[in-house]
Amino acid sequence: MAHQLHLEKEKYRQWVKAGLGLGYLKEGLVPFCNDIAVQQHNDILQNIRSTKSLPSTVTCGSCRVETLKPDHKPLGNAKNKVCPLGQVKCSCCCKGKIACPNNICGAIYDYIVQHHASTPPAPDWKNSDALNWSTDPWSISKCFINAPGYKDKTSAVHTDCTGLLHVVTNNIYFHNHIGGIATGPNNLFSKVRQYRNEIFHSSSMELEESEANTYLDDMIAVLQDNKELVHQPAAQQAVLKLQDLKKKDFIITTVDFDEILGQIKEEMKKVLKSIEDAPTNEEYEELKKQSEEHETQIFKLNEEMTKIKTVTSSGQSQAEYEQTKIGCRTQLIEHYRSDVLKVSAI
Repeated sequence: MAHQLHLEKEKYRQWVKAGLGLGYLKEGLVPFCNDIAVQQHNDILQNIRSTKSLPSTVTCGSCRVETLKPDHKPLGNAKNKVCPLGQVKCSCCCKGKIACPNNICGAIYDYIVQHHASTPPAPDWKNSDALNWSTDPWSISKCFINAPGYKDKTSAVHTDCTGLLHVVTNNIYFHNHIGGIATGPNNLFSKVRQYRNEIFHSSSMELEESEANTYLDDMIAVLQDNKELVHQPAAQQAVLKLQDLKKKDFIITTVDFDEILGQIKEEMKKVLKSIEDAPTNEEYEELKKQSEEHETQIFKLNEEMTKIKTVTSSGQSQAEYEQTKIGCRTQLIEHYRSDVLKVSAI
């Protein structure tokens, strides 16, 4: 049976509960996002094949977004080209691009730009691989995640709730499956996405109970969206878990701590990858700060788990407990040195 954690600081306990809520939110969103991504992919291919009179089985696995020539043509003259779809630095305005040999990937490129909800449209091409567009639904969905670190995420289940919320808010196709407004800075989906940033970028790792409950209530509201999510079994099972978190007698276990540790480690991996690609020294320093915040969070969570395991294990002395703490700290310092400091400032 999992050890029960009786945390001394109530604000810290509320932060842990909010972190757990994000995990439940992801559980509730995964089937919905996966289903809509598959529907969208089928619609894209059917439309392209029908419009271009292509065989029903045609696919492509040879195009790369870096070299792909879109189907749409630029406006203006040779010296002053403008993308008619409004995308900044669009491939349509670049020389040397190569048309899809199967006449399908250029049309998919156009579709992604036209269905990106931001103004101007800004797909994140670095998160995806055009090699997979015609065969893998999630490779298209990832173009709507406007944050780095998702290129290796092969499905909705492997994507964190931030990525899933990006897909819902940035992909116009998904808006047809949401009852409320999914655009604008104050929409519920964007608000909850911001909560995740506040939770996992918190150096104090503390929340007032009222603040934590607001976070949890809004997560519940997302999963109870009245168009489709409210009818999704996984979403409503997640709602029950979120409601349990709000109970005064909710007990946090080491299993719960493992869940939050996993989320923070995943976030740290994305930050470390982003550091490698940071285009400016300013962005490098900001990402480095975030990495240090995650290191502190990981150490504190490990320390709390060590405490409870020490209390419940038989025969471990205080000296052994202190040695375990030192080992944990040393491991984190070495991790930081090898994975963060090895990246030179720009």
